[in-house]
Amino acid sequence: MKRLNTDFKTILALSLTLIMVSCGEKKEKKEDSLIKRPKTEVAKKEPKQKLSAGARAFIQCAACHNLKEGQPNKVGPNLHGIFGRPAASLENFTYSEALTNSSIVWDEEKIRNWLSKPSDYVPGTTMAFIGIKNEEQQTALIEYLKEETK
Repeated sequence: MKRLNTDFKTILALSLTLIMVSCGEKKEKKEDSLIKRPKTEVAKKEPKQKLSAGARAFIQCAACHNLKEGQPNKVGPNLHGIFGRPAASLENFTYSEALTNSSIVWDEEKIRNWLSKPSDYVPGTTMAFIGIKNEEQQTALIEYLKEETK
C-alpha cells in the first residue's frame, strides 16, 4: 500500500510539472519550426463555371443517358436527336414492349409528360425513374436537351 501511495504521488508530481511547463511555454512561430517548408505560390483557382439549371437537372439523367451523336447507349438510350424522333426507334437499343407500342413521337409536351413520371405516362415502361415534379426544372431540362441533343 505504501508503494502504491508513493507511485501515485510521483505520477501526480510529474503531471503537475508537465502542466506547469506547458502553460508557460510560448508557441513556436511557423518560421522557427524544425520543419522548413519551401514557400510556394498558391495556384490561382479558376472560377468554377456555374451549371445552368438544365445542366443541373440533367445530372440525374446522366448516369443512364448520353446526349452527343456517336456516344454509346448506357442503361438508357442515347438521347441525341430525341426531338421529333419516334419513341423506341434506335436500332441498337432494346426498349420495353410498352414504349415500343406507344406510338409516341417525342416533342416538348411528350417529354414533359414523360419527365413528370415515366411509369404513369407509359405504363409498363422499364425506365426506373421517379420523375421530376417541379415544372421549372422540367422546362430547364427540356431547354437543355433541345440544345445538347442537336
